[in-house]
Amino acid sequence: MFDVLEPILIKGGLASMFELRVKDDHTLETRPWVAYRVKTNFYKIRSFELWNNEPKRFFRIYHAADINENLYSTLTSLSGVIKKTKDYIDYQTDFVQLAISIAEVLASKEIIKECKATSRLAHTSKFEGLELPDVDVSQEIVIGQTFSWREVIAIWEDNSEDNKIKQVLSQNGVYIQRSEDGKSRYIGSAYSQDGIIGRWMKHLGFLGDAHHKFIRFGKWL
Repeated sequence: MFDVLEPILIKGGLASMFELRVKDDHTLETRPWVAYRVKTNFYKIRSFELWNNEPKRFFRIYHAADINENLYSTLTSLSGVIKKTKDYIDYQTDFVQLAISIAEVLASKEIIKECKATSRLAHTSKFEGLELPDVDVSQEIVIGQTFSWREVIAIWEDNSEDNKIKQVLSQNGVYIQRSEDGKSRYIGSAYSQDGIIGRWMKHLGFLGDAHHKFIRFGKWL
């Protein structure tokens, strides 16, 4: 299904507006679907998806629950909407034309300005007031993923039941920490109550620009 989804995103101009994070393939499931997951962005859009809902397919925009209200309203006013929730919008229409329309909405100067003005702010005392990126906290695959220090804070401060990634990162394991310029590296492990993410937050008490990469669960062998 990626052979269908990717040309839609390329022809519609969306592929050039976002940086790909990972291709998520669920074509072997009873209800097949694929996701083109994008890296953190000020629109708070997390992925573009194609679902095989027999006899027709539908296109989904998966986004953060606190997406800008004007952006959400504009996207849900486009032709072909069949379902909308706090987390996603589904469409059944001409997908290429839809992608073009979505790209035009995202290119609006007004939308860009509003989205940039609605960033999340940190509450942890040391970082209070700091702008935080949107992180897809529903993801559970973390091995090999790299997180910026701002993303670590965003994950740590999200206490919602939907924050699966925090639950995973609260386990013990091994990680690599590197400076923002990549020159300094450190391999560490965590075996405390709050696991990996608890250890990362402690590091942030004296390291402000570190990037963290999760290696494995359990003890270092």
